[in-house]
Amino acid sequence: MLNKASIMLTLLLLLGTTLGFAQQKEHQQMQQQMNQMQNMQQMMQHMNQMMERTQTLSQEMNRRMEQTQNEQMRNQYQMMNRMGEQLHLMLGNMKNAAERCNLMQQDKVMMQNKEMKQDMDRLRQHLQDMTSQMDEAVNSMERMTKRLQEQAAKGTAQN
Repeated sequence: MLNKASIMLTLLLLLGTTLGFAQQKEHQQMQQQMNQMQNMQQMMQHMNQMMERTQTLSQEMNRRMEQTQNEQMRNQYQMMNRMGEQLHLMLGNMKNAAERCNLMQQDKVMMQNKEMKQDMDRLRQHLQDMTSQMDEAVNSMERMTKRLQEQAAKGTAQN
């Protein structure tokens, strides 16, 4: 009798431990998915901010292009304006891709496949890397714009 009770108690403890581990693993997976969704939202917000910055740069270059009398400066402003527009378009396409990636990661059927989940994680990481690179490109554009403005100010002061 004691032997049966000990076996039953041991089985119950094992079952409880197994259920506890399963719940813990499920909780970890849910937490990981929540973190990924939050990261995607932050990445898309960052893209929105960069799109606003590129739009502002393009507008500023367009305004300066129309105001300047110097043909060389006008051409430089025009090139910067077009570059800003292209960066803006690239960011829009990247944001669309990030939104699609986010939707795919929320598809539970797709995410059940281990290889699919790994590829989706890689894709998300690539998008994050590309976002960082685009941030560097926008920063470069802002620095170039500042230099053009300084160059134009020097040219105006010399005339």
